[in-house]
Amino acid sequence: MKNWLSLFVMGLATSSGAVSSKIPDQREFPINTKINPCENFYEYACSKTIEDFKLRDDRSIHTFSFSDSRERLLEKKKEFLQSLPKQKNLKGFRPALKNVYMACTDTSTRANEEKSLVTETIAQLNKIKSRDAFLDFLAEQRHNARFSFIDIGSGANKDNPDYQDFYYIADMMSLPERSYYEKDDVRTDYLSYLEEFFTTIGDKNPKSSAKAVLEVETQFAKNYPLPHELRKIFSQKTSISRKDLLKTYPTFRLEADLKRVPEKTNITHFLPDNFVFVNKLLAEEDLAKLKAVYKFQALSPIMDEAYPKYFATKFDFSAKHMGGPAKRSDLAERCTKDIMGNFRKEIDFELVDEVFPNFPEEKFIALAETVRGSIIDGIKDNEWLSEDGKKGAIKKIKNAKLQLVKPRTEAEWYFNPKLEYNPKEFLGNKQKLDKAKQDRMFAEIGDKRDKTRWWMGPLTINAYYSPSDNKFVMPIGILQPPFYDPSQPQEVNLGAVGAVIGHELGHGIDDNGAKYDFSGRLTQWMPNKDIKEFKKRGEKMVSQFDGAGHNGKLTLGENIGDLVGLSFAYDGAFPNGKGSIENKQKFFLQYARVWCSVIRPKFAERLLKTDSHSLGWARVNEQVKHQPGFHEAYSCKKGHAMYLEPEDRIRIW
Repeated sequence: MKNWLSLFVMGLATSSGAVSSKIPDQREFPINTKINPCENFYEYACSKTIEDFKLRDDRSIHTFSFSDSRERLLEKKKEFLQSLPKQKNLKGFRPALKNVYMACTDTSTRANEEKSLVTETIAQLNKIKSRDAFLDFLAEQRHNARFSFIDIGSGANKDNPDYQDFYYIADMMSLPERSYYEKDDVRTDYLSYLEEFFTTIGDKNPKSSAKAVLEVETQFAKNYPLPHELRKIFSQKTSISRKDLLKTYPTFRLEADLKRVPEKTNITHFLPDNFVFVNKLLAEEDLAKLKAVYKFQALSPIMDEAYPKYFATKFDFSAKHMGGPAKRSDLAERCTKDIMGNFRKEIDFELVDEVFPNFPEEKFIALAETVRGSIIDGIKDNEWLSEDGKKGAIKKIKNAKLQLVKPRTEAEWYFNPKLEYNPKEFLGNKQKLDKAKQDRMFAEIGDKRDKTRWWMGPLTINAYYSPSDNKFVMPIGILQPPFYDPSQPQEVNLGAVGAVIGHELGHGIDDNGAKYDFSGRLTQWMPNKDIKEFKKRGEKMVSQFDGAGHNGKLTLGENIGDLVGLSFAYDGAFPNGKGSIENKQKFFLQYARVWCSVIRPKFAERLLKTDSHSLGWARVNEQVKHQPGFHEAYSCKKGHAMYLEPEDRIRIW
């Protein structure tokens, strides 16, 4: 733990040297020759870059491979949006983007909107004198796609992923995870933050209301699963009948929602213990306390321009306890990010061809297929899988759909519903969009699912695997150095983007993905003997990452993905282990560079509690230990920190 923490502190410190926050067109990653790669490969590959970098005050983390590209694209989108109000005869999505951007940057009008919504909500709650009236109010808010404690949505059915399930989930927790409510310093400062909220909105008893919110949220947190528990819960088949749903949870007032859901649609029942708790809370808790919780959770997120003192309190609390940034980004950037969140497909559609005019698609697709072929060859040579297990795994990888670079059809793009937006209604535009998307969800819930839809815009710096669709999506946005550089040798690109492709396809056969077959159904396709061995190997990885300061159960799926991705990318780069030592070193260096990061310590603590991904240093050091090719490339021997005996190295597939 000391290694990564010291690096983070170094990256955050000011210096009279060449430390800079500047984002170059392409970053160099010099190795640190003072460090033995067999002792700490992450520091060998990353420490020089980290030492020369100053994390911006308005950022919490900078993972160079992701963040450099993200910052460059952010600037392009920011410039694009700033230009729209000056243009005439706009077409396509540009009129809508212009209006929502103008509404966001009009801080005076936004302040008036915020005040109106706060006043209106408090007036509505003041009129409510009974519990039934309050529960009816919550149901009405949910019908209008507003905050209501109970979220609703749809997702792929586990038996037949061609169709949707209807789901609902309770939300009464403002802090990231249960343990935050158990820390005395967090509770003390959170209580002060809550008091400032209630003082700001004119509450007659701000201290009492603040204590009520803290008490209810703490109760809820104790009864809500931890992040690693949710991973397992959400990959199980669950169901409840309409009759039992309405009878068991009468306070949820789901009658109106269910009228919009076809009778044949399965209703999931993810968290029965939690739902019982929330139903009891809504039925028995003091009404004034419930109103206080609602005011805070519904109104705090929209209180910004009109409430600078309160917003500063909230911002400072996040910086102190959650690792939030020390400074706020400028308005133009904040509005650009807001649009990227709500209109990511629309803005990407307008810019993708301009930003990437001559991308070598065929060359990249061939690289992706090289990784797929490497995984299939590896499964064929697997020494512990049964023949039936091999057939199931190979069938799954062969049938996995690769959606690469960008959407090709309007169905794949899946744009927002077409609406008119007002340049003077920032919150109104958001509400209009939320309602339209909820209405569309209800309209589509009985239809056959379109598995081709992208859930990311093509200029996203990320990738994902969908187990219910058995597909892997990699947008063009991530295909920048050091992830992908067409001018570099194949071995170098396989070390970076190849490992990511293998990682995402590896999710198809990780601890959760292995529960789904080639068609996306949640069904056992591995024999019991194989499952037992698979879990045994996974338990070794849990123990390893527990020992490295992580939650091994929470990060297991991503750690398996990293192991599978790195192993099979290496096999694709060096078939049968053939290749020069120099190229093998370049392969592992490029892999390490993907995870070089600077992060605020409190934000790192938060990620360790809530993120299914390990921190960057662990994604490097704890993974290369299992690679025979790494030990060969750097002549690592027994006694080196990076060295593991062959019998201790994990090979999942």
